Amino acid sequence: MNNANVELINHIKLIADEKRIPRDNVSDALKDAITKAYVREYPETIVEVIVDIDNKRLEVNKLLKVVEPYDDFNDYCEILLEDAKKINENVNVGEEIREPIDLSKLDRSIVSHILQIFKSNITIQSNVQVFKEWKEKLQTVIQAEVEKVDSRSGFVIVNLGTTFGFLSNSEKIPGETLIPGQKYSFYIKDIKEQSKGWPIILSRADVGLVKYFLNLQIPEIQEKLIEIKDIARIAGFKTKVSVISHRPGIEPVGTVIGVRGSRIKTISEQINNEKIEVIEYTDDFSKYIVNVCSPAEIAGVKLEEPKEPISKRNVILICKPEKLALLIGKHGNNVKLVSKMLNANVEVKTIKDANEEGLEYQRIDMKSLKQRTFDSTFNKYQSNNDVLNKFDTWKIDLSDLNNFKTPNQHTKSSHKEDKQQEEDKIA
Repeated sequence: MNNANVELINHIKLIADEKRIPRDNVSDALKDAITKAYVREYPETIVEVIVDIDNKRLEVNKLLKVVEPYDDFNDYCEILLEDAKKINENVNVGEEIREPIDLSKLDRSIVSHILQIFKSNITIQSNVQVFKEWKEKLQTVIQAEVEKVDSRSGFVIVNLGTTFGFLSNSEKIPGETLIPGQKYSFYIKDIKEQSKGWPIILSRADVGLVKYFLNLQIPEIQEKLIEIKDIARIAGFKTKVSVISHRPGIEPVGTVIGVRGSRIKTISEQINNEKIEVIEYTDDFSKYIVNVCSPAEIAGVKLEEPKEPISKRNVILICKPEKLALLIGKHGNNVKLVSKMLNANVEVKTIKDANEEGLEYQRIDMKSLKQRTFDSTFNKYQSNNDVLNKFDTWKIDLSDLNNFKTPNQHTKSSHKEDKQQEEDKIA
């Protein structure tokens, strides 16, 4: 074997070790590249490629059929007996003979095509290895350093230690600037087994990243005392999350938000200070819709059940004209989040539009709803807490509140009486 072939074998051996690809796989990748490239240039040729990395053996042969001279002789796949005898004296007509191909004398276009196919094959093989090593980490979060940010496309390459991850523009948080050399948290959104590009697809825009931080920062969620029921996100705008408590005495929303918003602020800082809105989940769907739409208030709702089991239900929200912009949100983002939270197709109408269309809908009385919320909460805690069962002993007559004055009120009243007395004396 000539020196060029030995050098090539040493090169692919190095590739196999660096990429941690089995050497047999690298051998197959090279065989495939040489065969395809040569046959593309000479379609009628049959090529045999032998690669033995360990023994530094690389042979490429044309397989030719030995024939007697005739008019339509095809020198791409046939060889005359006279010429075949020069290679092997014992060969006969009708047999197959191997004619060596010197790779160093191949046309440059063939060599270029061999390298192109080989590189593509190695990338695929490497990605298969990456898939095997990383598939268990799918839909988890990893802390990793930004390797490179493409100045033109904005694509981000992330160093994952043994390989690299890819962050596209669609998976970035809008408005966030990632700095090479700094570490960030990334959600592993997808790992492609068959890929010619980057097999590990990362995300900072996926809702899974927020869910990870909620589980990480809120012990009550880790311990399953509080459960995340629904979560929806529009990266760079807002995340909505509904929670429910499974233990009496734990108020879910306040617990998740933390004292003076400390817990939710810590999570928000991890995602470029994105707003996170926490609401309480309830089985009362009408009330849940109100909670999800908050801070915008709705005046009514119409529910339309799906015609097919797999379809989403339709929800029409009715609101006052002055609440319309808040309910829809900038670029329609708030109503999009509402749709995701309710897993429904949501439409918004004003009271005037609904009435003009003759739309029949369920009216929402906010005062009545708040009273139902209080009663429901109180009954839940009263049934589970002996102290609250004695609530009757603490009752006061609400009419007494009319006569109740705060210290400031009392002071102001006393000053007025003293001033009046002084005026009466002067008179």
